[in-house]
Amino acid sequence: MNRIIHLPDHLKNIIAAGEVVEGPFSVVKELMENSIDASAHSVDVAVYDCGLKKITVRDDGAGILRDDITLSIQEHATSKIRDSSGLEKITTFGFRGEALSSIASISDIVILSKTSGESEGARLVSSAGEVTVSGFAGTQGTTVIVENLFYNTPARKKFLKSKKTELRNIRDTVLKMALPAYNISFTLEVDSKREITLPSVNSYDERIRQVFGTQVFNSLYSDELFDLKVKLKGYLSKPDFMKSSRNMQYLYINGRPVENRFLSFHLSRAYDAVIPRGKYPAAIIFMEIDPELVDVNIHPAKREVKLFDQKYIDDMIYNLALKSLNKPHSVPETVFKTHETEKSTVTADENINSYTFSNRPQTIPVRNNVAHSGSYSGNLFDAVNDEITVNTGYRSTGSFKILGTVFNTYILIEDNDRLHLIDFHAAHERMIYDRISENSGDIESQELMFPVTMELPVSEFLLVMENTEIYRKTGFEIEEFSDNTVIIRSVPVIIGSDKIEELIKNMIDNIKDGLKSNDLKERFYSVIACHSAKRSGDKLSVSDMESLGREVLNGSMELRCPHGRPFLFTINQNDLERMFKRL
Repeated sequence: MNRIIHLPDHLKNIIAAGEVVEGPFSVVKELMENSIDASAHSVDVAVYDCGLKKITVRDDGAGILRDDITLSIQEHATSKIRDSSGLEKITTFGFRGEALSSIASISDIVILSKTSGESEGARLVSSAGEVTVSGFAGTQGTTVIVENLFYNTPARKKFLKSKKTELRNIRDTVLKMALPAYNISFTLEVDSKREITLPSVNSYDERIRQVFGTQVFNSLYSDELFDLKVKLKGYLSKPDFMKSSRNMQYLYINGRPVENRFLSFHLSRAYDAVIPRGKYPAAIIFMEIDPELVDVNIHPAKREVKLFDQKYIDDMIYNLALKSLNKPHSVPETVFKTHETEKSTVTADENINSYTFSNRPQTIPVRNNVAHSGSYSGNLFDAVNDEITVNTGYRSTGSFKILGTVFNTYILIEDNDRLHLIDFHAAHERMIYDRISENSGDIESQELMFPVTMELPVSEFLLVMENTEIYRKTGFEIEEFSDNTVIIRSVPVIIGSDKIEELIKNMIDNIKDGLKSNDLKERFYSVIACHSAKRSGDKLSVSDMESLGREVLNGSMELRCPHGRPFLFTINQNDLERMFKRL
């Protein structure tokens, strides 16, 4: 039987580091927090090899006293609190004295620091448990250099994500920390190349413009709500600005970014009347509250906090969103209808072209001496009696009759003793996706007569520039135009010109998921198919409906869209007769 022993200090530190340092981004976060706590006016971050080789964070803050520098990397040594009463009113990011000691236990670390009142500062070097201190004659402030991260914990390296994902986490950390600290300038260099520059500004408004761009800022309402205990300042989506994920929902409490699992729920509840299905409002909410009413000592990385009355705070967030939405505004039609109706001018031939139902003008073939115009209303009571013959598959028995569409969304087809309902957007999406996949992703591209420029949030601009090759492989030619702005010169032939910006942004959201290259290409194919397919509300010609019905019912197509949603529902005549008590 193994005896109980005291673990050596270095092993205890390594174990503790596992709770604080999840990846390179955690190191950046902890060091930036120290810089902000030191009242810095500027914070400069530099990383090499996504932070695994080297991370440098430099500030011009108060600095560390020469006599205290060895304490800075010792466990639970801190300048932030003095006794247990300090835990009841925390006004700084750090307070436990864990960050530098944890980082030093799993890396080689150098700290250069000087205060304003000392003629000479100190240089601390910690490597493999050995610590040396010497003089430092630099300027006021602190520079921390972290090298060889996780050198003595190789298991942790195995669980890191791809380098692109780890680098994206670092960028997101810098931007997230910079949002509330608008009076501090921030920079980020990646492998000696400057990627982010945020000069200090005078307000939240200006910082949000810096980080997300003027277009996004103008798509947000700004409002406040306060009482004796809490003050909220929020920037929330206008009804025509919705995101395809929750990645633009931020909550800060006294400047600290925190996670609140109910935030999205309460925002969606407030936006319920105007939000399309599958979309989410953006929200950047800054909360100021008496520190005595917040417990930040409940999570190792301090991502979660405990509030004096969670329901009270939730209600305030919900009411802030309602207050913003009560402002006078007009809701664009696109909020409820994702694609402007275009008159379809295409009739599919017997072989069905690669991307059936394209809205580009084409010659309309004449069939049975009758040209099907694109003006068919799709009303169920304008039933078309033309019967067409199809190849027998495992679903269709030989011939079917197009009855029309209902709710501008579903095609109704009578097929002997069955009634088929087809969600034409999802079915068309599957058709296009299959064609792209069959062609090994070879998507025909067309050059735009008038290239499109897009201003993007800093993080999204960097993601696009990082992934121009995969955009090229899916039919886009994208280049850097100016700071945080891209220019799109070519797009896939199958998409409409009105969908370009929406499609680019949707593809960015998929990049953020951190998928591997092949999975990302497949996701891009599905996004292109979704944006190219006919939408609910679009008018279909009779030939459109015939072609799609033929594809769906001949048994060769998977009956789910690329996102997994079914698009065919069949009712037997016997089922109907039982419903009406005929059987």
